[in-house]
Amino acid sequence: MTTSRAGRLGIVALALTIVTLGLAGPAQAAGEPGSIAGRLTDAGQPVAGASVYASAVDGDGSGYGSTDADGHYQLTDLPAGSYRVAFDAPGHPSQYAYRQTEWESAAQIVVPAGGEVTVDDELLPAGTITGTFRDRAGNGMSVLVRAESFGGGSSTTSDLDGRFTMRVLPGDYRVMFEVGSGAHQYAVGSAGYDTSTVYSVAVGQTVTVDDTLLATGTVAGRFVDREGVGIPDLDVSVEGPSGPSYSTTTDAAGEYRVDNVFVGSSYRVGFYGYERNIVQYAYGEVDSSDADLITVTEGATTRVDDTLLPTGSVHFTVTDAITGMPVSAFEANVGNTHVSGVDGSATAEGVAIGRQWSYVYADGYIGSEQSRVTVTEGATTEVTISLTRTAKITTTVVDARTGAPVAGFCVKASAPTDFSFWDGCTASDADGKVTFDYVRAGDYQLFAYGSPRDEPRSKYGAQWVTADGGTGNQSLAAIVTAVPGQTVTAPTIKLDRRGTITGTIKGAGGVPATDAVVTFGNFHYYSGEGVISFPAEADGTYTVDWLGPYHWPLHFYANDHAPQWSGNSGNRGGASKIKVRAGQTVTYDIELVRGTTVTVSAPDSGWYVAYHAGTGETSGRCQAGPTKTCDMLVLGPQKVRFKVWGDTQGDLWYGGTDFATATSVRIPETGTKTVTVTR
Repeated sequence: MTTSRAGRLGIVALALTIVTLGLAGPAQAAGEPGSIAGRLTDAGQPVAGASVYASAVDGDGSGYGSTDADGHYQLTDLPAGSYRVAFDAPGHPSQYAYRQTEWESAAQIVVPAGGEVTVDDELLPAGTITGTFRDRAGNGMSVLVRAESFGGGSSTTSDLDGRFTMRVLPGDYRVMFEVGSGAHQYAVGSAGYDTSTVYSVAVGQTVTVDDTLLATGTVAGRFVDREGVGIPDLDVSVEGPSGPSYSTTTDAAGEYRVDNVFVGSSYRVGFYGYERNIVQYAYGEVDSSDADLITVTEGATTRVDDTLLPTGSVHFTVTDAITGMPVSAFEANVGNTHVSGVDGSATAEGVAIGRQWSYVYADGYIGSEQSRVTVTEGATTEVTISLTRTAKITTTVVDARTGAPVAGFCVKASAPTDFSFWDGCTASDADGKVTFDYVRAGDYQLFAYGSPRDEPRSKYGAQWVTADGGTGNQSLAAIVTAVPGQTVTAPTIKLDRRGTITGTIKGAGGVPATDAVVTFGNFHYYSGEGVISFPAEADGTYTVDWLGPYHWPLHFYANDHAPQWSGNSGNRGGASKIKVRAGQTVTYDIELVRGTTVTVSAPDSGWYVAYHAGTGETSGRCQAGPTKTCDMLVLGPQKVRFKVWGDTQGDLWYGGTDFATATSVRIPETGTKTVTVTR
């Protein structure tokens, strides 16, 4: 059976729980259990043998079943409440009702006590990846095969002749083969993801991917102490820069051996014995980035021996940055050694020599930046650290009309230049109180919101907090200045009822926009969007129903279009603001502008991101593979700064070392632009 995205719903765990334990979740509402029934079809034809899962949005209610020959199914004994339903059809990627690929965008199905609700669905249009996997002699091999894409993927197992077939949703894929002992390779003939081939699959299209097991060799050796005695039971790793990772342990004589390692010239060998304070890389290095590169050749054994490093000591002197007085109690790490300090002093003994990373932290203080410490044999290295006290910010969340405290409402404290809304917030307590501990000194603005995923939804809308109310414009939010060692009281957060924005997102020229979303918060280079986002339906219609009654800018993302704000603006400041009204629905439609094609080249593969030069918000992004070049769409005219989130060689900025020093590049409204990032 082909599966995809099972992790989001816990499909495997759910099925095992139901089948092996026979457990049922506690009731979510009083009354008898209900049921979900329906029919699954594919282009109008019944789908037999598909697994169907229901999982409660809140609580532990769950159900499992399968479709019969006519595509019908029924899930019974479900405690009353809201559920999401997933379909796992043989040879097809998993999906959620109704015709959704993500858990977050799946419909919430309300099951009444003692009643039954109907959930019919149809499989999403798909393409096919097929092929054969063979060993070095040309014989077929049965291996796990996985098609991986940015938004998910599918997997299956090849038969004894090496043949496999799997259905995938339209998109770009890399095909991976699990060839044993946790090792895997990518088509065609690649030991690493970055150098693999990207296959584009359209609806109804069949793409053939054949591959052959890569050539392999062996890595073996011995790890000994300073007297030459072998050290047993050490973990040993053989890792490539972006390819497979192999592991084993040393035997009683300190010997180890790893077979079937793909041929290559960029492996690093590490030795780990945490309970014995051993973390070391061949040859004689304490950081993996400093390790020697090991070459593995076909049919041969590469010998990698190493000897335990000698040790030295590190003495920490830790003071208060303002008073200069010793910090009464603190913790310090240097390499793999931890030590507790008293009255501003601590000594870490038995630290392996070399350039070790160190870090100091204490209750009520901002932890130190990680820094390198050079440890020498038999000597004590002195490290002096000044720690800055944390600040605190407190506020109270209340109903704007009544002044009554509101519990469980999320509040985020962010710097005026920070537009990211990631997971995690500080929620108000039963008295509406919110306290931010361990805050760095500086200016902050408060953003308050009820989670758009919660059920039941909060009746209050999101807001940036002003001195006496709320706003949808971050630039108008009150500034709260945090002072080290002090508690600052921010303005009271006065919540208004939420309203709704609905509309249609169209692509350039009025064509449907695919994979369109409305986002709040900066783009994340890996996931593609901020945590708070509202996906549009296939026809481009969207609904945002968690905002307070203020003027709001909306940020839009869609395939084959540049990120842009309402009013087709390249930045938040120039965006059209949509007026939200409490308890009412307003309409905002947009036809997206495609943007200017910007070709970016860099010395490493990974995500390439363009940030608006003034605000730092995302203006474009693309993912580069083995060619280390990709095209992104940026809405011009605007000035942006480029960052490469490197896969193997680290991150870098175009023309600088960070956002502040990077070179601003003007993107024209029409035409094209080329940017080459160098180290």
